[in-house]
Amino acid sequence: MNKFKSMMVLSLMLSTSFAEALASNVTFKVTNPEDGIKAVLSFTENGDKKEVAIDATGNGTIEVKDFTPQYVLLQYGRARRTVYLDPTQNLTISFDGGEMWKAINFEGETAAVNSYLNTGKLKNLTFQDTKLKEDAFMNRADSLFAANNEILKAANLPAAFTDKEKTRLKYFTYGFFPMHPMYYVYQTQDSTHVASDAFYNKLQSLITIDSNLLTLPEYKEFLPNAIASMSNQGVTEKPENTTEQFVNYIDKNIKDAKVTEYLVNLFVYGNISSRGLDGTDALIVMFNKHVKDVAMVDKFNALCGKWEKLKAGTPSPAFSCPDINGKTVSLADLKGKFVYIDVWATWCGPCRGELPHLKTLEEKYADKDIYFVSLSCDKNKKAWEDMVRKDEMKGIQLHLGVESPFMDAYLINGIPRFILLDRNGNIISANMTRPSDPKTAEKFNDLLKL
Repeated sequence: MNKFKSMMVLSLMLSTSFAEALASNVTFKVTNPEDGIKAVLSFTENGDKKEVAIDATGNGTIEVKDFTPQYVLLQYGRARRTVYLDPTQNLTISFDGGEMWKAINFEGETAAVNSYLNTGKLKNLTFQDTKLKEDAFMNRADSLFAANNEILKAANLPAAFTDKEKTRLKYFTYGFFPMHPMYYVYQTQDSTHVASDAFYNKLQSLITIDSNLLTLPEYKEFLPNAIASMSNQGVTEKPENTTEQFVNYIDKNIKDAKVTEYLVNLFVYGNISSRGLDGTDALIVMFNKHVKDVAMVDKFNALCGKWEKLKAGTPSPAFSCPDINGKTVSLADLKGKFVYIDVWATWCGPCRGELPHLKTLEEKYADKDIYFVSLSCDKNKKAWEDMVRKDEMKGIQLHLGVESPFMDAYLINGIPRFILLDRNGNIISANMTRPSDPKTAEKFNDLLKL
């Protein structure tokens, strides 16, 4: 064998040995395992999910490889934990199947790191903290961050992990910080509150634009809220679509292409997913400008294709379902008048909150050319019948049920959802404003020429 071939063989052997070394076993020991429930490991850097079957004795093992040391989300049933995996180090995870949220134990070379992450000593800002006045809230945040860093220092963990953890801790601790202006007003009902320059300066100091940090779930959650909050600085009048405000801020201020892509995709996809295509031309331009990832683009185009069928002027998907007396009513029966549809359920708090406003509209336009149709997606039909009769609900009350082609066609993934149709059953708005919004009555007046 000549020298060149020998070097090739040696290189191959070393590469194989190295690849084999970068693999570790994660073993689960579950007391009181729940039948059929698997442990799920979600890797933050590439989004991979690996399921681990847990047998009847509570044991399960998986070999994981070809990844860098990283934070991984562990799920078992409804319980979640953050763990840290290293491809060169084995880890054994033990917990009670019904109480993983309460206690979890680790054995192996990364046991100390994972015990640190899961002792419950680390504290972050909470929704309740946003009720504090701005100065107290900011002091609370800084105090928590200082305390968390002391806990990390005292843990005396490997330097590579400690350096990474310092960054994660910032976004873990300050996660609720960007939402203080909005949540403070919500919790205190103080509509006069305006965030100070000191708040925005602090928030700006927390923001690091670095695509490498997109491997951290805490950063990916913090950053969109921070950008949305920063875009509000100095704004006295809110635009009709705040997503445009957010995206324009990103376009102007963020130069990291990957971070921009992540944020624009998140905001624009989320907006169209919930509101549809009407009035989104500017957002689509921004999406096409900044988002180049093939998977993101394909997913977005598929979404737009679905909403294209629900644009203003297109025929509405049909429905045919029973009223409170068992009589079947279809959309075709309502032609000749405008139709305002409320998709709701008796168990839905926000739905019930709109009912008094809906009643007001029904009374105001009782003799006008508009039908008010309430489509219940209650699984429990009797609960719907009882409420309709007890509350003497007006309008056209129909039971749509849970698994309805109508809901699928309208891409309804949250309620209440309001829809407005013209006299011919064509869509005016597939995501119409709520009864409580003054713009709803304004639209009715315009259509009815009142």
